[in-house]
Amino acid sequence: MITQKTVGGDDLKVAYISTEYPPLVYGGLGVYVDNISRELRALGQKVSIFAWGNGIIKKHEDYVGIEIFRKTPVPIKDGLEIFLSSQSLTWGSGLNFLLDFFSYNQLTAADILDEGPFDICVAHDWLGLPAGMAVKRKGFPMIYHVHGLEMGRSDNPNPQLVELERKGAELADLVITVSQAMKQEVAEMGVDLNKIRVCYHGVDNKFFNPAKVKPENIQALRSRYNINEGDFIVLFIGRLEPVKGVIPLIQAMSSVVGTYSQARLLIIGSGSLENNVKAAAGRQDFITLVTEFLSPEDKRDHYALADLCVFPSFYEPFGIVALEAAAMGKAAVVGARGISGLREIVEPPTSEKPTGIHVNGRDPEDIAWGICLALENPQRLVVWGENARKRALQDFTWKTAAEKTLDIYKEVALSQS
Repeated sequence: MITQKTVGGDDLKVAYISTEYPPLVYGGLGVYVDNISRELRALGQKVSIFAWGNGIIKKHEDYVGIEIFRKTPVPIKDGLEIFLSSQSLTWGSGLNFLLDFFSYNQLTAADILDEGPFDICVAHDWLGLPAGMAVKRKGFPMIYHVHGLEMGRSDNPNPQLVELERKGAELADLVITVSQAMKQEVAEMGVDLNKIRVCYHGVDNKFFNPAKVKPENIQALRSRYNINEGDFIVLFIGRLEPVKGVIPLIQAMSSVVGTYSQARLLIIGSGSLENNVKAAAGRQDFITLVTEFLSPEDKRDHYALADLCVFPSFYEPFGIVALEAAAMGKAAVVGARGISGLREIVEPPTSEKPTGIHVNGRDPEDIAWGICLALENPQRLVVWGENARKRALQDFTWKTAAEKTLDIYKEVALSQS
């Protein structure tokens, strides 16, 4: 399936299997696929994306030179449900999600075979693995792009998902991870380190640019949140889920406020812990919770509003919010224990050009220590923020990410020739 012309480097024909793609984006995966596909197209590659549809948005379209195929699941419930284990029914929204998942993968695999041949098929996360493995069995080179693993995402990992991820990594020609930390986690599944490649995400440094923010927008936010002159704004943006460390962060703030009375925590997000966070915010006037959806421009304004960003995750394969904050010239306190791509983004005070502080996201006292250390010298905080933007501009562009990704794709293509 690999032609000599393709292997020579003129272009590759790449199939992406991703349940997320605009306008159906729920997290970092959708942001990644959108940006990396456009950058690969700009490098002259041919990219087709096989995404999840909903029966309303277009099934097939060309978007900025990228061909999009959307498959709306048609579950065969009556024929499958008698084979399902009770544990499988806990996935997502239970039986309906499981049936949608299998239907999407079946339709996508068939579509890739119809639209091919492709030089590379890339399955993004476990949600696209069944289709990726199916086309691999038909002779297509397949890369498993790991954005996170079940063992890290859940306190009670589903052994069936763990096995699916292990089998996908075993069958794939190569595995791409989003950080060195993730590379080690994949290796702990028994995957040969020589089969794993690391490629960081990028950030849109032109959009996430403090110079793009209007002063009147910041003033409007200060008025909206009743922020007084001299207040220190500590910002958390992310899903309100246990692994993001938002509860230990809230617990840490009492100690922070005891040292810096003008410190205020602004939390932006939604998730399973929303009621817990609302309750905490209701008891403490130095905490503000925003659960509404923010447009990209609103999100950028909130970064600009902050004096310091804090992302105390327990498990964070990469951590694109820290990268967005860096592009906005903001220092960050980040969870750096365990599987943490955040510690690869944020340079600690001991480095040549610090951009923030590493803490144990499970420990409120350590989080409080990190925030207080950052706030004790406002001028140093500004310098760290300047270092962060320079690092984002130098090391974390989407073009750099696409060029390295393309090298990995060509490595697989050459091995198949």
